[in-house]
This record gives sequence, C-alpha cells and structure tokens, in this order.
Amino acid sequence: MYKAFAVDDEPSVIEGIKIMIPWSELDFELCGTASDAADALASIQEQRPHLLISDIRMPHLSGLELVNEARKLDFDLEFILLTGYSDFSYIQQAMRNQVFDYLLKPLDRDEMISVLHKVKVKLDNTFLTEYGFSQEEIDAFKTRRSLLSRDGSAANEAGADEKTQWRNFEKDFDEELTKTLKLMDLSGAVKLIDELFDFFAHNKVCLQEVRIIINSCIYHILRIAFERNIRLNSALVFEKGEALDIGDMKKHLTNITSRIIGLMLEDRRKNSRSYLYEVKEYIEEHFNKELSVSRLAKMKYLEAGYLGEAFIKQFGCSINEYQHRLRIKKAIDLMKTTNMKLNDISSIVGYNNYNNFFSHFEKITHKKPTQYDTKTT
Repeated sequence: MYKAFAVDDEPSVIEGIKIMIPWSELDFELCGTASDAADALASIQEQRPHLLISDIRMPHLSGLELVNEARKLDFDLEFILLTGYSDFSYIQQAMRNQVFDYLLKPLDRDEMISVLHKVKVKLDNTFLTEYGFSQEEIDAFKTRRSLLSRDGSAANEAGADEKTQWRNFEKDFDEELTKTLKLMDLSGAVKLIDELFDFFAHNKVCLQEVRIIINSCIYHILRIAFERNIRLNSALVFEKGEALDIGDMKKHLTNITSRIIGLMLEDRRKNSRSYLYEVKEYIEEHFNKELSVSRLAKMKYLEAGYLGEAFIKQFGCSINEYQHRLRIKKAIDLMKTTNMKLNDISSIVGYNNYNNFFSHFEKITHKKPTQYDTKTT
C-alpha cells in the first residue's frame, strides 16, 4: 500500500480528501495531513510518502515552493497540486516543474480517484523497472506460490503429508518474514531464512523451484521496503542467472534482507526523535491505562529494547517511570482541586491497588499522600 500526504489551508478541503476518497481500495493510505507547507515538510520527512497532494496557493510557502523543497529530500515523490480557475500562471509553472497532475477546486471525487489510480500505475511500473521485474514475472510468482500452497508441487517427492507441510510452512514463513521486516529484526529474519533452506534440504526441493521461491521472497522484501519509500540500489538486487547454486541463493537472499533492514534502521535513526515524541504524547494521553514497552513498541514497529533505551536517552527516565510521574502529578492536581478520597484518586489515575499508589507517590514526592500539603506548590 502506498502512502499519500495532503496539505491545504482550508479545513473543509482536507476533510473532503479524508472522507470522499476510498483510500485503501486504491491501494493508498492517507498517512498525514497539514494546514501549511512548513508543518507538511517536517511530517513528509518523517512519513516518507509516495504522493504529496498540495494546495497551490498557501500563506508563507506556496504549493510550488513546497514541491521544490520536497524534491531536495532523499526519496522520490509524486505531486498533485490543487488549484482554482484563477491560477493559470501557477498551473503553467506546475507543468514546467513536472508535477504529476493538477486538480481544480472544488474537487471532483471521480476525477481525483482517476488521477490516484494513474499515480498507482506509475508507482507500480517504477518498482518493476527499478528492480528489473516484468509484470509477467510478478504474475508468475503469485500464480506459482498459489499453486504451491494448493498442491504442494514444490517438493520433488511430495506426498499428502509434504503438501500439507509446505502449505503450512509457506503461510507461516510469509507472515513471520513480514513481521521481522516491519520490526527491523535482522537476527529473526536470518533465522527464518535458515529455516527456509533447511526445509528445502529436508524435503528435497529441486533447484528450479528454489529459484522461483527465492525470487518471490526477494520481490516480497523489496515491496515492503518500497511501500515505505525505501529503495535498494538496483545493481545490488538481482542475480537472476541460472548459475546460482543453492548456497549462493541463500547468501543473496540474506544479503538483500540485511541491506533492506539496514536502510530501515538508518531511516528510523534519522526520525527516532519524532517517534519518541509520539510515544511520549501517547503515554500522556493514556497515562491511567495499562501500558507496556512492548505494546508501545509494536505500535511503531520498533523493538521494545530499542524503544526503552532510546526513551531513556532522550527524556532521562524510563517509560514506566514517566507514566508513574504523570499519574502522581495528576493525583496531586486532584488532591489540590477536589475533596475526593485518596482511594478514589488512586483508582482514577490508574492504580488498582492503593498500596501500589502509596509506594509510587512516596518514591516520587518523598512524602506520604496523607502528609502531602495540597497548599504547597
């Protein structure tokens, strides 16, 4: 699924773009919106969308200026500009700047859907061309894997048990590979590749079938990265020659996986500050709920250990400690502004057990709740 970002200083236009377009049906996700170009540029750097939809006339920075700034980023973008009838000179400039298309306001739903479909086709073709795939190959990968799932023909000596075994293995492998890539878990991905080649050896899968399956895996890996607007140097991707033996294919698949995860990690490192502030904001909004580092990490496709360490480095305390501080701060506010009983306050701020509340209150404030003077600041 491709990512689109929309920017317009008219709230009604943004709301219309959100509501009237069936984004997922068009294989797009509207990953963010902004009301001015400056905010948009910061979000675009983090989100890495494939498509930017922008009003052509905005205060401070115009849509055309935003296009020029976005072109300086380290990833490729397509552009659709929104304009009024009186903006003909802007439209001429837009065409000279090679934007994908422009749409007249008020926006027509069918026209916008049509343009989005064309953008998708272009992005699909870009992926195929960039990595040397043909549409026939992609169709063959999908058809072949579907057949393998149904009849188990990957095994040279396949009986009923082998058919079922391959069908179950392939489904689990695809799901786990996708998960390890999204979590940027290189060790987990390498373990999966080892298991895949062990399966080939144990079930005596012929070399031709292995090539088809490995090329299909490579396609899957590159698609996941491409949908994050992360691209690997095409010269490093494919050695599709028939000379590769099974050991070389394993090295090749591992190498591509390692490089893709490396690029994802580098992108995360560049944007880790924004991820951390999003997590911090989420904790502030849900401080009285049951939260865990692993749950917060999954929300951002991060490893729990990485998120925990990065949060401490950025904010000087652990996620757990920060949540307790927020709870106690809220408890103090309630003690100052209400006549509520301490048991009720402890429950409202997220503690099911008063003793737990008491312990954290004393640790953070160095006072017992009953001793706390609500008149002091």
